[in-house]
Amino acid sequence: MDRPLEVVFRNMKPSAELEADVCARAARLDLLNKHIIGCRVTVELENHTHKTGYIPKVHIEVEVPGKSITVNHKHEHGGDTLTSIREAFEAAAKQLQEYTARKTPHLKHHEPVTSPITD
Repeated sequence: MDRPLEVVFRNMKPSAELEADVCARAARLDLLNKHIIGCRVTVELENHTHKTGYIPKVHIEVEVPGKSITVNHKHEHGGDTLTSIREAFEAAAKQLQEYTARKTPHLKHHEPVTSPITD
């Protein structure tokens, strides 16, 4: 990555464990595409409801040349924050792979054409 990874926590205390997990997963994204300009990850807990408790929400924004890949992920039924981070990064990796596949030129290799010569 050209710029350092940005990790932001909202409505929760910063966690060294969560930040380490985010950094490791962002490093894996960098292995998928060496042209990542920057990455910003926001982890937040949405408002508390009596049925589901706090809902973890993860927002990932990956900047690559010519495009910004954005993933918003949250568990509707609660769930833990580590699971939300993992699933959000899986979605980001899938989008990044699709972007890389579109940008990589595909060359077709044809067999040499041999024409039978008749005398």
